[in-house]
Amino acid sequence: MRVAVVGLGAVGGAALRFLAQQGHEAVGYEQFIRGHTRGSSHGESRIYRLTYADPHYTRLMREAFPLWQALQAEAGEELIVPCGVLWLGDADDPELNAIAHALQSESVPYEWLDSASLTARFPALCIEAHERALFQREGGFLRASACVLANLRLAETHGAAIHEQTRIMRIDPQPSGVWLETDSGARERFDRVLLTAGAWLPKLLPSLSLPLTVTRQTYAYFAVRPDAEPRFAPERMPVWIEATRHFYGFPSDGRQAGVKVAWHRLGEVQDPDAPAHPVDEADLAPLRACLARRLPDALPETLATATCLYTNTPDERFILQPLPDEPRVWLVSACSGHGFKFSILNAWRAVQHLTA
Repeated sequence: MRVAVVGLGAVGGAALRFLAQQGHEAVGYEQFIRGHTRGSSHGESRIYRLTYADPHYTRLMREAFPLWQALQAEAGEELIVPCGVLWLGDADDPELNAIAHALQSESVPYEWLDSASLTARFPALCIEAHERALFQREGGFLRASACVLANLRLAETHGAAIHEQTRIMRIDPQPSGVWLETDSGARERFDRVLLTAGAWLPKLLPSLSLPLTVTRQTYAYFAVRPDAEPRFAPERMPVWIEATRHFYGFPSDGRQAGVKVAWHRLGEVQDPDAPAHPVDEADLAPLRACLARRLPDALPETLATATCLYTNTPDERFILQPLPDEPRVWLVSACSGHGFKFSILNAWRAVQHLTA
């Protein structure tokens, strides 16, 4: 079967690899270069975790994680950094308690830590006396850009073809097949097409009026006191998330100096084809306030800043569906800023549907 994948980020790269592994004639199209920084899949780190207030996502993560492990094994490089996940918040925080309830319902072990036990165990982090922390061991972070590039490299090893700097302008389903037209005017016929263009899906399918909002997100790496650097290593510091407020951060990843902090929120609406304005003081001020609350050994000096895109659905769930009245074309998006960890599972499911 001849199958096209349009958009080669986290979902598209994984789908292309799965298709090629299964022996299909897999062809990938990327409007920029592989591993570009214009979309949602780039960067040194993305969280993976079982800790959700909705146990549906805990179950999905249990399905997704073996696929990440298989990718890491086949790639022969470190793509998964298991350091645990820590949630911080008031003792009566409703999200924190909902997460604990969901973990109990799924028989996932976790621990409660008070201020003293948290400081003793993870000295880079702190909470106030009226707060508590929920620690769950089966989490950490994925090396995001490395995962995307590994999927694409392995897809080619299995026989996939990749066309970079090639934008798909039109999708034309005909009885003879689904035709794709590129920005150069070339037309190619496929038996099936998988659309994994992320923030560009609304532009690729304007007639559908997809309920997607694209927003600009920011993050920064902050310096830490030199004498405290060992405290920020993954062996001594987990990924952490503030319940309800949704600031979050990572241990030192070993590839980018400093410690990464970000804020999961609905940012400003962004045209994905327009340059995002650089990170400014309005973006950094809330992150610095979070540093003061949580990381006493971090410094306000930024070592690096970056932007990425969220493609948000109204309910923060993912898209995995065929086009209306066209089962040969499926669209998939790991949406809403929490989908990277599930991207490989969404890709796997989409390939199974598309090629059934």
